[in-house]
Amino acid sequence: MKKYKTGLVLGRFQTFHKGHEYIINKALEICDKVLVFIGSSDKFGTIENPFSYELRKKLIKKVYENEIVENKLVISPLADLGAGNVTKWGDYLFCEAEKILGKVDCIVYGKESKCKSWFSEKIKKSVNFIVISRDDIKINASTLRNYMKENDFERWRKFVNKKNWGEFEKMREILIKI
Repeated sequence: MKKYKTGLVLGRFQTFHKGHEYIINKALEICDKVLVFIGSSDKFGTIENPFSYELRKKLIKKVYENEIVENKLVISPLADLGAGNVTKWGDYLFCEAEKILGKVDCIVYGKESKCKSWFSEKIKKSVNFIVISRDDIKINASTLRNYMKENDFERWRKFVNKKNWGEFEKMREILIKI
């Protein structure tokens, strides 16, 4: 039995990298079941959100196929609400998570300073916020997208799970078209 029954991880995963994996792995270590919300699931084809929900889900599924089969990890879309960093958005996020998980015990995230400000006092009191330092993995999706645009597979692959290396060209083509 793990410390928490259910945990939530949220990200846009534009593109999915080892920093994201690190956070999901930490959530799986402490939670019996983890919901991974792919945020901005309704957005794609732009500089900020180039990749579709389906492609982002595919990248995560390749890495976590065993956990998905064992029902330890669930991947779900989370459309933008357009509310920004306000409690209305946090309440929406939490409500959508509870529809899938039932009670949410914890939110696992990577040092997003605004995270707690997204939630009402009621939610803050009912959920544990678990901050995971990503200091050991200094990467972000914007840098990886630049590596793809530059066709720099060698630098890109250092921060991406080997199971997803085969997607480099497809993602690069999408970025070049934007």
